[in-house]
Parts: sequence; C-alpha cells; structure tokens
Amino acid sequence: MMTEKKYKIVQLIDTLEAGGAERVLVTLSNILFLKGHAVTVITTLQKGSLAEQLNKGIEIKELNRRSKWNLSDMHRLIQWCKPFDIIHVHSTHNLRYVFAAAKIFHLNKPIFFHHHYGSIETDKRVEWNQKFIFPSTILIAVSRKIYDWAIHDLKMESQKVFLLPNIVEKQILLQRKKRTSLTQLVLIANFRAQKNIEFAIELMNVLKTKMNVHLTIIGQRADEKYCTAIKEKINALQLNDLISIKHDIINVASVLHQFDLAIHTATSESGPLVLMEYMAAGLPFLTYQTGEVVHQINNDLPECIIDNFEIENWINKINHLLQLNADELSQRLQNTYAKYYSEDAYYHSCINIYEKGLQLEA
Repeated sequence: MMTEKKYKIVQLIDTLEAGGAERVLVTLSNILFLKGHAVTVITTLQKGSLAEQLNKGIEIKELNRRSKWNLSDMHRLIQWCKPFDIIHVHSTHNLRYVFAAAKIFHLNKPIFFHHHYGSIETDKRVEWNQKFIFPSTILIAVSRKIYDWAIHDLKMESQKVFLLPNIVEKQILLQRKKRTSLTQLVLIANFRAQKNIEFAIELMNVLKTKMNVHLTIIGQRADEKYCTAIKEKINALQLNDLISIKHDIINVASVLHQFDLAIHTATSESGPLVLMEYMAAGLPFLTYQTGEVVHQINNDLPECIIDNFEIENWINKINHLLQLNADELSQRLQNTYAKYYSEDAYYHSCINIYEKGLQLEA
C-alpha cells in the first residue's frame, strides 16, 4: 500500500475575523494538520479572533501589509509562499492580491482558489478581472451554483473546477436546556442585506401574538448601515424586549444548547455553515431554501426547509417543528450531519483536488 504524500500547505486569507470563509479555512487547516500535513496560515492583514481556534501546531504569519500595492509587502508574501507545495487562497479580493504579487515576483506555482461567494443565487455577473484571473487557478467551489457558474458563465475548463461543499468541525455536545413556556429562537448571521434579517423582525412582530417567544440575533457588524437599520426597525415595532442582539459571540456552537429553534432567513447562500452547526448540535431549524446545504439535506429534513417568505407559512412550520418529539428530531439532525459532513470524506476530497490540480499544472 502506497504511503500518502504529505504536503506543505499554506492557507491564505486577509484576516480571521468571524465569517464563513474564515471558518472554512480554520476547519480545513485543522483537519489537514491532524492528518499529518505541514500547515501554515498567512493573513495579509492581522490574524483576527478566529485564529484562536486553529490547532496550536499551525504556524500563523501576519503580513500586516501597508497597502495593496506596497511592493515590499508583496515580495515578502511571495518569499513566504515559495517553500510550499500547495498555495490555497480564500476569497476573491485575496486572490487578486496574491495573483498580482505572483506575477510581479515570479511565483510559478499553481494557485488553488477557494470560492465562497454567498450571493451566487442572486448575482451571476462575471467581472473583467475574474475572466482574466480565475482561469489561471484551480477553482474550488463550495456550492453547485458556484461550480456551474464557473463552467457555464465564466467558461473555465471543467477539469480545473472542483466542488467541495463545506463542513464544520463537530463540537462536544452540551446538554440542551429543558423547554419552558418561553420559546427561545436564534438567528445567526452577520449583518448584511442578503441575510434578510428584517424578515425575522417582521416574523417576530406577528409571532408574538401567537406564542410566548424571544429571538436572539447573533452576528458581526459586516454592514454598519444595515445593522443600524435593523436596530431601528426593532425600535419602531417596539420589540426591544423580545429581540436581543449579540455581536461578540465567536464560537456559536457553545451557545446553541440554550435555544429551542433556529431560523435562517437569507435570500442567498453558498453554504450556509450555520445549518451544519445546528445539525451537529441537534438543534431544530427552519431555513429558506437557498445554498448547497439545503440541496444536500432536502430529502432528509424537509420539515426544516421552506420555499417562500409568507409569514403565516413560517409560523405554521415553526409550530410543527416545536410539536415534534424533541429527542427524535435532534437525533435525526445529528444523523444527517454525520451522513453528509464527515471530516474524513472532506479531507480525502480536498487531497484529491490538490493532487489533480498539481497534475494539471505539471
């Protein structure tokens, strides 16, 4: 039996502040490291709060670049990248930076580009720089919609595009709280327009007349203007006692045991990772039908998915979920997580992409 090649891998991003792409990098880096590969993470800015979740054996290098076109910083980045077998870049703006630095300072190695674009459901534009840069990479799509876009809209060669749906690292399960007369809902999403948090506010405005309920919204201020608008809407509807907002929770898995049900209202997603978190924790959820995860679990958990934004339909589905046997539903959720999001399967898929990408560029 052949011994599996152990690669030297660098994962590159701007910062590891809370976000979907950032969490994927942490998960993938940890898995690769535990499988025996030498893994380094480079942040072009500061390392960020999620860096604490990286395995302690993973080296973190902070470039702290002074500007996008500082040639000294670009040169330093390329020198850092040269010893690695695999250069794995996350998110488009980071790819543009690495691509330019590689051209200027002659890094002649394949770049694996992990495309996490969450608005693919509503935005299929092909930018001029994507036409120029993306075909020079090995593209890793986190959803089927991104995969199809790369081939059919961007017109990339199919052998250079791979599908790698996201997973999350399974956490130690905490004892779920006992149900009380107050139903505790949670919505986890960074504050940006595609997350459609205003619908959750409108839902709560009606739901409060049907049941004793509280909603906790957990997310970073990705768009300050949108975040302010949401808070103003909560004030205008006089829902301050029924809705709490928390911006400072990084490890969401550590608080999921406090809730009875999660809702996910985004109009466009590539994942979303948070649905995997809910399944891993056995927390029932209701989500709008967008993203790769919904495509995967549609036949396993149909009661957790809704195809419209009619408030009465959401209320009916929420009531149905709350009336199901909590232990049986929790077990089904965890079983579905185990079925689709095995770390071993994810690891082997990633290594297969690395091997095929290196062969293409040899």
